[in-house]
Amino acid sequence: MVTKIRRASSAWVLEISTAGLDLSADAKRRSSVGLDTLAARPIRSSRPPGNPDRRRHILVALWWWDERLLRGIAIYAAGRGWILDTRVRFANRLPIRRKYDGVIVFSGRDKTLQRMARAIHGPIVNLDPHRPVPGSQVVCCDDAGVGAAAAEHFFASKLDRIVFVQMRSRRSASEKARFAGLRSRCKAAGVSVKAIPLNRLRKILIPERMPMGLMAVNDEAAVEVMGICLEAGFRVPDDVSIIGVDNFPAVCLHSPVQLTSVDLNLEQWGLRAAQTLHNLMSESSTTHPIAIPHGGIVARASTDVLHRLDVRVAEALRYMRQNFRGPFKIASLVRHVGASRQALQNYFRQQLHMTMHQQLNALRMNHAMQLLRGTPDGLAQIARASGFRDYQYFHRIFKQNTGQTPSAWRKKKSQTEPRIFGQISDAFSGTGGQQNSA
Repeated sequence: MVTKIRRASSAWVLEISTAGLDLSADAKRRSSVGLDTLAARPIRSSRPPGNPDRRRHILVALWWWDERLLRGIAIYAAGRGWILDTRVRFANRLPIRRKYDGVIVFSGRDKTLQRMARAIHGPIVNLDPHRPVPGSQVVCCDDAGVGAAAAEHFFASKLDRIVFVQMRSRRSASEKARFAGLRSRCKAAGVSVKAIPLNRLRKILIPERMPMGLMAVNDEAAVEVMGICLEAGFRVPDDVSIIGVDNFPAVCLHSPVQLTSVDLNLEQWGLRAAQTLHNLMSESSTTHPIAIPHGGIVARASTDVLHRLDVRVAEALRYMRQNFRGPFKIASLVRHVGASRQALQNYFRQQLHMTMHQQLNALRMNHAMQLLRGTPDGLAQIARASGFRDYQYFHRIFKQNTGQTPSAWRKKKSQTEPRIFGQISDAFSGTGGQQNSA
């Protein structure tokens, strides 16, 4: 599939092309009116009465744009033959066309978009759970889960001082929800956690409190936190580990120290939003908010535990990470590190609070979970690809760690987090309708 945005005269056009299918979201220029003008007037949806071949017109009006989110919407739209109107993105203006078959909206802090969203009549998917739109179906990210994931990552680094850095005196709803998830997970683990405003960060940065874990509401905020820590003479990650949210490559890969971030699973979020809108246009009723689980932690140098470990343990972990998928012998690891088996085992217990076998199984488990969530592969195949010698051993270790069998865990995840490959397959196979039908 090819997705591109081009300028035609003074209008922007979103074009989506698939094999045998060329879709243009606005082939010609149309006049537009400002958001303030349109917000006061109802936007009515139109359904294709008795005309199943008419392509649906979908308005995408977002306060917060990300290419990954839009890509997820566009992938599903291409499979359904929708025409997407995304001009709000470029001019902060809504097109004069006021009849849409459905709307995907994220009003955020934009007061005019909020008024416009409340004036819409018809199928609407709202991506902002903190600003309700009457009659809409909410599809949102799991902010509390994001905070809990950050906590788990700090725990793996053996940090027992964790701080959430607030960026504003009046915290956003997402910031509150992410801190709540972080706090809840820390409390359950008996780990100290608190929230402080950014302007007080320097006051808590004292050597006696190091090492420390810091989380911010997003990547940009985390980079600002990182700058303050570095200016104060503290090392990242040796003294301070830092986690952001969004996993935005342009920010994470080019920060002073590459930034660890929680991936929000944005493409899946867009796919699920579009699929939910399709269901609403097919007369399905709204339900409780649909929360899209995060896409996991993308670990980078800002939380790299190897920087704080004994050199032998650090080298052992590097060797494990490189070789855990294949046949692995502890004897080979010991020879590679150049320490006795008992000495290396003691180092692992002292610094990681686990044995070498436990660390090896943790790496294999994490890899298996990624495959269970992201591929249609069979369980035995996943066990082999993750380094387990046989399925029975994989089954036993998985149940010991999660309390569920691999198949039950995958089924539970699929109910709340439909896999991207399944969504794309459904969209382009025409399941539930032809590509150019409603």
